[in-house]
Amino acid sequence: MFNILNLFKNIPDTSNGNSLSASKAERDELCTTIINSSALKGGFYLLIILSTFIVTVGLLKNNLILTIGGMLVAPLLSPIMSISLSITILNLRVFLRSIRIFIISALASLLVSYILGLIANFSLSRIELIDLMKATGLTTLLIPIAAGAAASFTWAKKDLNSSLPGVAITVTLLPPLTVMGLALAAKDLLIFKEALDVYLLNVAGIIIGSLVIFVLMGFYKSAKKIIAQVEEEEKN
Repeated sequence: MFNILNLFKNIPDTSNGNSLSASKAERDELCTTIINSSALKGGFYLLIILSTFIVTVGLLKNNLILTIGGMLVAPLLSPIMSISLSITILNLRVFLRSIRIFIISALASLLVSYILGLIANFSLSRIELIDLMKATGLTTLLIPIAAGAAASFTWAKKDLNSSLPGVAITVTLLPPLTVMGLALAAKDLLIFKEALDVYLLNVAGIIIGSLVIFVLMGFYKSAKKIIAQVEEEEKN
């Protein structure tokens, strides 16, 4: 780990001449945004509940507009970006913090959709969007990789932030989670496994894509900033 960090430190800072690089101000601001937006606070849980509710209703009604609307509200991208940041700076403490929040947020969403599934009168066979989650493979992985790269880059570049809603739609995270909850409610383990495969594939793709961009943009230089912010968060 030490040797890898030393290699990163020897990479010249070309942030002034390389459009793929980020200035120190851009790196610090993005690190602050990701850590703050992925913190387990009341607002984070509220968005998880509301977005899961919207997407679940959208799936049950086969309403694509509702499903997309819920995906835009969902804060699930932040914990995954936090994982990528922790790998970029090779810090175990930040990594464990990010994994913990990622698991809790996923379980919270799963629980909400499961409860809604117990209440609703539905049939999994009538949810049309489930068919889109049955094909997984290398081609399917390339989409979240590209989306993860786009999300991390546009998040760092303020002048490109208007593209984030499109990225949020491309990154399919919440629909597979809600399908998993509904499948548990319907006791359909086959659909649950298929949705889980899609979810994990998307998460892996986002981590890979954003990790590449974070390294190219020099976020390994922001290790002290990220660690200090996580330590401050743990104190409060």
